[in-house]
Amino acid sequence: MTILKKIFIYPIKGLSGENIDEILLEKDQVLSGDREYAFARSHVSFDDSNPVYLKKTNFLALVKEDKLAKLSTKFISKSKRLIIKVEKKIVLDKTLDDESSVNKVEVFFQKFLNLGDNNKPKLVQGRKNENTKNLKHSFSDLPEKAISIINLNTIIDLEKKIGKKIDPSRFRANLLIDNIDPWKEFDWVGKKIKIGESVLKVFKRTQRCAATNVNPENAVRDINIPNEINSYFGHLDLGVYAKVIKTGIISVNDELYLN
Repeated sequence: MTILKKIFIYPIKGLSGENIDEILLEKDQVLSGDREYAFARSHVSFDDSNPVYLKKTNFLALVKEDKLAKLSTKFISKSKRLIIKVEKKIVLDKTLDDESSVNKVEVFFQKFLNLGDNNKPKLVQGRKNENTKNLKHSFSDLPEKAISIINLNTIIDLEKKIGKKIDPSRFRANLLIDNIDPWKEFDWVGKKIKIGESVLKVFKRTQRCAATNVNPENAVRDINIPNEINSYFGHLDLGVYAKVIKTGIISVNDELYLN
């Protein structure tokens, strides 16, 4: 039986993920707190009062800024406290509750990434509904309110093909699943799956980009993941996207059923 092994949210796009044991999936929403914040490039206009989907190239992300992988970050959403470590040493600890603190964080990334004097990024936040915790907007790689799913055995199969270890965190997925044959998740496209109290509908495969080339342990582009997938399987896909169609709590070790 297919098992949910891990749940991740990524509070700030491009930075470290948070491993959690349980979460409420809400209909037609992303995971609560996932990609709620992002660092927009200096030239990008983002209207908080009227947020619209923008491609990931408009934000700091591993697809271009591989050096981000050198940072170990923790974001405490309730207090808006951001802690950044480099080689286990704290280099920044700020609570993002005023303009001055936010500016210091933006300047940190400007300098750390050598973006130049006139290219200070801007921290932006997805807006929330007035009466709920649902995000109206998240800085996802696609416009749909989706949850990404990775089959750990698919990664293992790719590892065997290329003869190299692949850290699952390269793929920055929300849900990691196990006890299912490699690549079998592709058969779920167009189907419903039940996890815990929630039901999701898988709607597309996940096409991989250069962000996955970055080794999360050392920030080196050491494997061309899209090229390797294409060489062995004739496509660029690994993982699937799903939409929540029934609200409910999911937990690590829940079984997954085709519904």
